[in-house]
Amino acid sequence: MESNDEYPRELSPQERELLLWVLPPDRPGFGEYRKAVEQLSVRGQGRRGAGNFILAPVETLIDRESPLPQVIAYGVVESDEADVAVTVREFLGPQLEYEIMNLKGATVPKVLNENRRWTFSDWLPGRLCPICANHLREVTVALRSNRTIALALCVADKRIWVYDSESGINHLIPVTNFCNELMLHRRIRDPKTALNPARLFGDLSRYSDRDLVHAFQAYNQIKTKVQLEMVDIAGEEKQRSFMKRLLSTLTRRSS
Repeated sequence: MESNDEYPRELSPQERELLLWVLPPDRPGFGEYRKAVEQLSVRGQGRRGAGNFILAPVETLIDRESPLPQVIAYGVVESDEADVAVTVREFLGPQLEYEIMNLKGATVPKVLNENRRWTFSDWLPGRLCPICANHLREVTVALRSNRTIALALCVADKRIWVYDSESGINHLIPVTNFCNELMLHRRIRDPKTALNPARLFGDLSRYSDRDLVHAFQAYNQIKTKVQLEMVDIAGEEKQRSFMKRLLSTLTRRSS
């Protein structure tokens, strides 16, 4: 992707196409992001160097001092010439930061002979991993509303994300942070396991769905990915256990 020191500037056709691709129109949570891509100008480079830019209204003072916003969309275009990673971050006020980078080299070619492209943005529960096309470990997180939250873990690619049916967005979850919460929940103190997040995927069968949900809930309280109140799973299990005992008692009395 060519750099241009003249700002503000318009997005190039290639930039626009790639950004809109990782922000699909059928996911309502991406609506404001697509509008920003369509309407805003590039005001300057971000703090991460070449390929990192900021979209913002012309009258806005660019903020490069606040903590880097979390990733809201990510995908890769694989080609003979380059593997192009496309990242869009959450809004920071009115500004939107994005990165379009060549994972194989310094610049992004203007013409790509594509082999394939994949993005987390179009994944839905029940589908294979968008990167490796393998089956995933999926866990449905119970909610107090009709929304569905699905936690997905890919053993092959060592990735974790959570799907929110209301927004349609798949939020990436840092493996280390998630693993820390899982170790705390399971009270695992062995350094070989607790301090080695990559082992999570090799040991995934050791952890129940309930373990994974609790780890997600704890992480979500620190770095909110979904703005929804979770059900107290432990409380629900106690209630179900109580109901089973009550029904068992009533059955014995009536027999």
